[in-house]
Amino acid sequence: MFLVLEVGFFVFAFYRGRGIEALFALVAFVGVTFGLLESGYDQPDFIHLADGIFIITLIVMGLFPKKEKLSRCPQCDALILEDRLSCKECGYLFKNDVAMEKSSKNISTKTIVMKTIDEFEKIKNQIIEQYAPLGYTTRSIDKEDSLMLKNEHVNNSYILLKRDGFEATIDIYNVNKNVV
Repeated sequence: MFLVLEVGFFVFAFYRGRGIEALFALVAFVGVTFGLLESGYDQPDFIHLADGIFIITLIVMGLFPKKEKLSRCPQCDALILEDRLSCKECGYLFKNDVAMEKSSKNISTKTIVMKTIDEFEKIKNQIIEQYAPLGYTTRSIDKEDSLMLKNEHVNNSYILLKRDGFEATIDIYNVNKNVV
């Protein structure tokens, strides 16, 4: 009877994401049981104690599963990365932040969460209007989901706009606002 219960709890802990820990618990249980039998402790009290500890360990592992690295969108149940601002599939906003910004010496990155896919065209037109006076008129990439503007007179400099689901990312590399 205990064996069926132990196998059930082992499978439950394994299913809940605690496979390696359940295997270690099994190895420890078998080691303790054989160790007790080899040492001459064939008394059922010690074996039942090891059995009870093994069952309690498996129950705890089953009740407290490992946290998944990938989360699920609460709206459409799609798998998502935790560092995303919105769901790629349905556009659900995970964070209150509408934009996330990073910058270093040469590059500045801004991520904007869009409410609809149509907003990307508006952002694209705003980028073109904003950087045209600075000489960024050469479109090296102009696709439905990305745009790259370059200045013919400034080497190694660009503005890159790309869409990933409901997020638009703007990378600005080596752009000097004083260049006309």
